[in-house]
Amino acid sequence: MYRARMRASRLKLLDPDLAPTRLRERLPQPVEIAELTAEPERRRRVVLKSLLSMWGKLSNPALTSPAERGAIVRNTLDELGGVFIKLGQLLALRNDLFPTEFCLALSDLHDRATAFPPGVAKRCLEEAYGRPLDSVFSEFESVPVAAASIGQCHIARLRKGGQLVAVKLQRPDAPSMFWRDIALFGSLLKPLSLLPSSELFNWEDALWELKDIVTEELDYRYEAAALAMFRKKLRKHRNIYVPQVFSEWCTPNVIVLEYIPGVFMSELLHTKETDPEKVLRWQQENHIELEEVGRTLLQSLYRQMFEEHLFHGDLHPGNIVLLRNNQVCLIDFGSVGRLDIDFLDSFHGYMKALAERDFENAILNMLSTSANLPNVGIDSLQAELLNAFRTWHRKTLVADLPHREKSVQALGDYMQPVLQRYRMSMNWSFLRMNRAFGTLDITIQKLLPTLDHPSEMKRYQKGAQKRARKKARDVRPSTLALIRNGMILRQHEEMNLSITNATNMRRVQQLEALRFKSSLTKMEFLVLSMMRLVQIGAVALGLAVVWAWLAQHVPQVQDAMRLHESRLGNFIQNLPQFAWWEGLLLLLFLGKALLSASRVITRIHETVR
Repeated sequence: MYRARMRASRLKLLDPDLAPTRLRERLPQPVEIAELTAEPERRRRVVLKSLLSMWGKLSNPALTSPAERGAIVRNTLDELGGVFIKLGQLLALRNDLFPTEFCLALSDLHDRATAFPPGVAKRCLEEAYGRPLDSVFSEFESVPVAAASIGQCHIARLRKGGQLVAVKLQRPDAPSMFWRDIALFGSLLKPLSLLPSSELFNWEDALWELKDIVTEELDYRYEAAALAMFRKKLRKHRNIYVPQVFSEWCTPNVIVLEYIPGVFMSELLHTKETDPEKVLRWQQENHIELEEVGRTLLQSLYRQMFEEHLFHGDLHPGNIVLLRNNQVCLIDFGSVGRLDIDFLDSFHGYMKALAERDFENAILNMLSTSANLPNVGIDSLQAELLNAFRTWHRKTLVADLPHREKSVQALGDYMQPVLQRYRMSMNWSFLRMNRAFGTLDITIQKLLPTLDHPSEMKRYQKGAQKRARKKARDVRPSTLALIRNGMILRQHEEMNLSITNATNMRRVQQLEALRFKSSLTKMEFLVLSMMRLVQIGAVALGLAVVWAWLAQHVPQVQDAMRLHESRLGNFIQNLPQFAWWEGLLLLLFLGKALLSASRVITRIHETVR
């Protein structure tokens, strides 16, 4: 134990004394192992068949429940795996377009897959390191403890240093499989863009997000860099720990990090439902207060967003590990949200206004981050959103109400019908941040069922101000001289006055800018509607030309369609006869019209961005 503590101290690893006792005897759950197969042609057929089957089920008029629809989509994407799991996770963010029950069903997607054989894993590691596996690890468990569509995880012990580590190894066929599926999804975008309200989904942005996610997740160096960055930034966060990454043994398809012997939050929440007395005894043994843990997680997330400008994007219970003395370890940094300053300024203003119950200002800041503004007056939208905010606020004041009715996620539920009615969608940065709160809410609603979010936000604001004042104490001698002369005090008063005036002016400017952008959106909407009508008309007329020519010149088509002695047949026969080259010229003209309309639509979308 003494040697382990010395190594931990030297490498700044987790103190072994923080490892908690087991909550329950873990039953062995061996991961299923299967041989690697390469079948790209069959994959395309399977995907198309599954999507068509899903569409058929969703078209059933008897199906009215959003939860049932979400379950159908989730099961289909779960069976397809790979990129389609990531696509489902992106769609789960769109609570501005879909009902909450639908999004919750999709958020239950779990990326599980069969593992590849131990022999393949050993060969991949030796190829990555260019040396025998025994020269890197003194112990290596050949059977993985977990597997997903991108990779699998093994437990090992480093020969150099003797640390127990988790080794994440990428599937050899993952890059080809993922990029093949992305190409297939890209080919489906054209027909999807012709559907009504397709502009609300921002399919091209979704494809870009999907490519960005896959690019980072297929190169483990991104996660290794994120781990190192979060470990540095979160070191000052109270009771938060991030595992050490061993960069020496990390490659594009292998990442080695410190193994954390803790209890997963998912395990605790499950046991809390089935055996609460056991959880209470375990808390006493390990000096853990669940309310304190919940506040630690929420305050850390606020701080990650507004002070560090990047945040853990997937804080579901399976990525939170409990340690002794209310310590918490965060794992799996494959999903990291990064924020630019312009967006962060608006979102920070939004959260601060929520904390101060200044809902009018919160709505202005929220609308300034939107991907598109409504095609009607902005004032009526503000009035309806204000009613939604006030409804949410009234519920936050009732301590006995369940957390799900007054969480930040619940506020999105109240706004969703309004946003959908005004055909408005939020940008991806806002949705990613909302998802971070939503995934953490799974834990918060169990640990802090009576939490008042505005009060908790105000608690964060006070802490942030204290940290800012602490940084300001480290001043230069020249600044100290100004303080003695009283200049800093006068400058501070003048600055407060100017900030107040600037805030009032900014609110007016925001409202006028939103009204102006909304008026532009009306014209864009009119042009987009006309161009989509041109697209649909060109496709329909082209199909009609081909059908009419075949019906006039090919007897077999007439027989197959039973056009003889029918009104439709007489109508087609009475149409002017045209040669094949005349029909071809007409089709070329229609194709040109379709292409021109598509270019106009693309140009408008680029201008809006």
